[in-house]
Amino acid sequence: MDPTSNLDIGAAELYEGYERWKGWNKPFIYSSEEAEYYTGEMRGFRLEKAEVFEIGFGSGVFLAWARAGGARVAGTEINPTLLAAARDFGVEILPADFETVAAQYAERFDVIAAFDVFEHFSVGEIIVRLKAIETMLRPGGRVFLRFPNAQSPFGLASQNGDPTHKTGLSRSVFEQLLVTTTLEIVDYAPSYRIRGGSLPKRVVRLTRALLRRAIAASLNFIYTQNIPWDPVVVLVLKNSK
Repeated sequence: MDPTSNLDIGAAELYEGYERWKGWNKPFIYSSEEAEYYTGEMRGFRLEKAEVFEIGFGSGVFLAWARAGGARVAGTEINPTLLAAARDFGVEILPADFETVAAQYAERFDVIAAFDVFEHFSVGEIIVRLKAIETMLRPGGRVFLRFPNAQSPFGLASQNGDPTHKTGLSRSVFEQLLVTTTLEIVDYAPSYRIRGGSLPKRVVRLTRALLRRAIAASLNFIYTQNIPWDPVVVLVLKNSK
């Protein structure tokens, strides 16, 4: 009998060294391409003096970009190395189980974001945290959720390439989970494609985008669907109360 067969690996062990695996060796420093990405993803949304909360901020790139745009930033994270970097950067830290303090932050935030995070939660955790987000988000505020696209076979690599992922997500999943909240879906689309860089890089990106668009149109026609087929998608929610 294998003596390790009953071994229960906890979250701390599972995420040990996660920042090294992800290559997050320069937290809270963003590149011009990352700035272009977040600008495009949040196009039309004014950040100056906005209250921004990021769930699982990871390398801190989004919060650094948001603060440079004039936002006041807060976030959660479980990685001790990244938490230390965030405190040095001046981020307001909330507990990872932020649902336990949601009432203290009622209607405080204009933007709540989670980039590549909700797939790390169980369905039960997602339900509880969506209710917390509903409490913490101001009326008319926005939620930005990026995750691997479980509605597409092209999302399998993104979903299954990380052993910490727990749940496959899609628009239809969130439609069911949001029924009892005041959060409504206002956009569901492929992750924003940056257009900058050198001329050869821009040509390659444009070619890929055109091919993906053609493949998506073909698949939607063949399977009588109307969904994005990209491996990673972004869901935008609005607090309608």
